[in-house]
Amino acid sequence: MSRIVELGRKQLDAGGPEALNLRAIARDLGIVSSGIYRYVPDRAHLLTMLIIDAFEALDGAVAQGVGTATGTRAKFVSLVAAMRMWALKFPQRWALIYGTPIIGYEAPASETTGAGTKVSRRLAVLLSETSVKELEPRSSQLSQDLAAASDELDVELPADVMEKALEAWIQIIGVINAEVFGYLGKDTLNDYHEFHARMVSRLADELGL
Repeated sequence: MSRIVELGRKQLDAGGPEALNLRAIARDLGIVSSGIYRYVPDRAHLLTMLIIDAFEALDGAVAQGVGTATGTRAKFVSLVAAMRMWALKFPQRWALIYGTPIIGYEAPASETTGAGTKVSRRLAVLLSETSVKELEPRSSQLSQDLAAASDELDVELPADVMEKALEAWIQIIGVINAEVFGYLGKDTLNDYHEFHARMVSRLADELGL
């Protein structure tokens, strides 16, 4: 199965999800085209395998990036920097997990949530070590949603911290997507690295890091 994922990863890197071809993978494996379906029933299963693989690889890159940092703020900055560098190095893999949804495909939560929440859990653990400015009162529904999100990450966070964690996560994904997918156009920012670093620094301030 690891060889199938490796070949699928190469197809993905070369041409995005549209380039995934199980018959081509079978040829590379040296088996008849029908033989591949004993291992991967269809393209949707291959997509799921590649999504899990991408999430695991991203978490590995983040773990390595954060590993040498000392202090909560430095770890936060390193976490976001590692996410950005991985996304720029593997834009198609990043797009698969954080880009436009693939028409006709929905990732099975039971298979992808574990890997898909590893990096966000790292962020939540970091924020559990800090406190944020008290937020305005929220509805009971939002409070329940925040509690459920905290439970899913298996990290006990006060509602205010969980809400700020979600805000931070959305901002992090958004600023990386803007760079990877060129949302601002090629001539808007000549030094996106500085822009990114300044935004992350302000975000760290807002989070009380």
